[in-house]
Amino acid sequence: MTYDQSRQPPPGYYQPPQAPPPKKRHILRNLSIGCGGLIGLIVIIAVIAAVAGGGKTASPPASPGTTAPGGSTAPAAATGPGIGSKARDGKFQFVVTSVGHRKSVGDTADGLGETAQGMFTVLHITVTNISNVAQTLDDSAQLVFDSRGRQFSADSVADIDANQGNGGGVFFNSINPGNSVQGVILFDLPAGDKAVTAQLHDSAFSGGVTVSLVSR
Repeated sequence: MTYDQSRQPPPGYYQPPQAPPPKKRHILRNLSIGCGGLIGLIVIIAVIAAVAGGGKTASPPASPGTTAPGGSTAPAAATGPGIGSKARDGKFQFVVTSVGHRKSVGDTADGLGETAQGMFTVLHITVTNISNVAQTLDDSAQLVFDSRGRQFSADSVADIDANQGNGGGVFFNSINPGNSVQGVILFDLPAGDKAVTAQLHDSAFSGGVTVSLVSR
């Protein structure tokens, strides 16, 4: 007799249990969990390293006279040519003939001069064009430094007053090849402070040459 499978099995008939379907593997979930654990381990290691490194001694700051504000290098006081010596940068040869100090320049009684906030350091200088083309001497490209490495720029307003009697001197003067000009460049330093070096440039973009202003 043929048995109809759509019908219920007769009493006493044994039917073996069916095997459960295989479980799906959650590959993406497992990978996510694994990556999360790895990232957590990296973070823990980084925190431990940061805490361990906190006790290290920091590198000491650069000593005065190494790097001045604005990125210019503050030269040491004893380096380079000194007062009365020739110093060359680009198209110019500089000679600082002397260094002076004064509180004001020009006719301050009539309000036409310039008075220093502190005290003017005055560089008496001769500049010669050693190239084959004309070059403009820019007083604002010249710098001095004190013993603490602080950088001071020229006071162009004071330079105009101080160089009126010498054809403009070193204030924004165009110098032809072979010619020389003489004049003064003034720097307003705090009262009692002294410039120990000058950094002289043939232009605002040149490397400059260091001149020691300290007697040797």
